[in-house]
Amino acid sequence: MHTPSQRPFRGKIKHFHKAILFMLIAYASIVIMGVFVKVSSSNIPPSQILFFRFFIGLLFILPFVFNSSQFNFKMHNFKYSLLRNAAGLLSMLLMFYSLKYLPVSTAILLTNTSTLFVPLFMLLIFKNRTSWSTILCTVLGFAGICIIFYTPQAEINSLYLSIGVLSAAFAALAYIGIKQLSKDHSALEIIFYFYASSSIAIPLFTTYGWVWPSWTDTLSLLMVGIFGLAFQIFITKAFKLSDISEITPFIFTGVILSALSDWLVWSNAPSGRFWVGAAVIVLSVSLLAKLKAPEQTATLPR
Repeated sequence: MHTPSQRPFRGKIKHFHKAILFMLIAYASIVIMGVFVKVSSSNIPPSQILFFRFFIGLLFILPFVFNSSQFNFKMHNFKYSLLRNAAGLLSMLLMFYSLKYLPVSTAILLTNTSTLFVPLFMLLIFKNRTSWSTILCTVLGFAGICIIFYTPQAEINSLYLSIGVLSAAFAALAYIGIKQLSKDHSALEIIFYFYASSSIAIPLFTTYGWVWPSWTDTLSLLMVGIFGLAFQIFITKAFKLSDISEITPFIFTGVILSALSDWLVWSNAPSGRFWVGAAVIVLSVSLLAKLKAPEQTATLPR
């Protein structure tokens, strides 16, 4: 029999275990999405793949929007809504381009470096002071990126690595927009406007070169939409159940799973230097999450 004082502790452990499970499902989902993006990109432009990612996801969340009595279609802060949606869209477009040319493991790892850019943008936009510990962790993270850049992997151009890093920078801007919007909007409202605006904007500006997908490509595009949405759902659930600083280290599972996919699908095994760089980046991001834990929200940029 457990005393009343033990029950909250046991409940916290149970939530932590669930959060880990949701993190594993989330990163398995984004790896599977990345594989289908890379497979599809041999026949279909990345912008068209991204459109299907948003449009299919939008179809899945519409029932939740119309069944929610508290959903508000009015956006209260246009400036930060524009920042969140534009930066988020650019981030994902660059990520999809990087997935076309980079190994899945490298593209997903670079995407997860967005946390490193947040202190810099918070300083530039809000003039927030940055502690020396945050600066040191950020420098450590960029050292990990440099190790990845100088990893001798065949047929990898530094331009595509730079695209992956730029994707992370835009994701950091989108995260800042989310933090501001979350003061007045629910996660469902923020996600809905992101998916809806992106589904409209992509065809308006990027339809040049689009192709009619085959049945095989259509199936791949459907998988991109489903697993992209699954990542969004399970990563949000994970951060609702546990502190961000406790579960952020589990992003390394995404690196492991994506490296496994590179090996199984394309017979491309990452080098030892890649793993060193990945470990340095994950350590840096985890330390930054621990330092910023009191300020974190339960919603992610993507």
